[in-house]
Amino acid sequence: KQCAQLARGNLFTHRRTKLVSIKAQIRGETPQERHPGFLRQTLHSLTQIVAVGAGAPVGKEVAPRELGALFAGRLADLMRIPQTVRPVLVASAAAAGLAAVYQVPVGGFVFLFEALGLALSLRNIFTGAILIFVATCTAHLVIPDAPTYPVPQLQTTGESLLLAVVLGLAIAPLALWFRAASQRAESRKTTNRNVLWRLPLVLALVAVTSIFLPEILGNGRPLTQHIFDAASGLSSSSSRLDATALGQALLYALALLAAKAILVVASLRNGAYGGTLTPGLALGSACGFVLTGALILVFPTLTQLQPGAGVLHASELLGIAGLLGAVTFLSLSMNAPLSACALILGFAGQDWQAYAPFAVAVGTAWGVKYLWMRLGNKTQHTPQTVTPPSQR
Repeated sequence: KQCAQLARGNLFTHRRTKLVSIKAQIRGETPQERHPGFLRQTLHSLTQIVAVGAGAPVGKEVAPRELGALFAGRLADLMRIPQTVRPVLVASAAAAGLAAVYQVPVGGFVFLFEALGLALSLRNIFTGAILIFVATCTAHLVIPDAPTYPVPQLQTTGESLLLAVVLGLAIAPLALWFRAASQRAESRKTTNRNVLWRLPLVLALVAVTSIFLPEILGNGRPLTQHIFDAASGLSSSSSRLDATALGQALLYALALLAAKAILVVASLRNGAYGGTLTPGLALGSACGFVLTGALILVFPTLTQLQPGAGVLHASELLGIAGLLGAVTFLSLSMNAPLSACALILGFAGQDWQAYAPFAVAVGTAWGVKYLWMRLGNKTQHTPQTVTPPSQR
């Protein structure tokens, strides 16, 4: 019943006019972009929140950004703000919505200029900082500022830097695939009457899968927390790190990773609306955990898995891998490396010692992306020999 109601809500928001994206509202080039339908846009955002609460595997972080942009645009109209200033207010309000909901003011501030593309100027910096600060403080009245993911502090060590390089190289192709797949799903999203049966079918598949893998439900937070809990739990189960327990944890995490990625893309393709920020974070942490755990099993001397030795160290390494995997994956899936670093620092409550490992992981991943794009361009521009008609 809930699936059918969500499908009808999505169909209603598309029956007559198209929804206006946040970036379109910032541009404000047409009357529709400057004055989107208030009821339709609000219902669209609220539907996302309800859908994620009901278990849809997409992110809900787009909704507060959309509501912030929508209300800022209406207030700008009421106050007759000049058109030169209006885009700054709309963009700042969108970033403030993200910062307020997750209590990450620095992440929201960086997101404003990198992801939303607001130009750097003293006026824009001042306006964005004020809006984000006020929104974060106001939301703090009901939302605690404790880290979303309480994990140990990441330290800058040779091991963490080396692991950052390895994960940057290994995770980059997976993150690039997820970004391409989710963008393709968004561009081909079902918006006609077929959504009435396609979306309930996908959500039913999510429900069946959750019987065996309950952490796939929601925006990705249960999956991410499971990864960090699994890493810490491996050290507390006994006096030594059990390779069998680690193998079982890796298989379960791998199943979560595959199911979550497939269901996110399938949901977006078949009519669901939502973000990929928190799902990307979850997928990245799972990637880091699985890859590092596999390395530990293949090369046990990396963490000295002998009885009574290196137990805490191995557990810490898996926790570090979850953090580095999250920031690496998110930097590419969002196409915003600075925003990814700032958001993960806020989500996980990390201090300055995490800066260097994060920078190495993200820099390595973006180096892989650059080489990938260069090779792709060379392949596309490789001249092909044409056989003359007389020789065919």
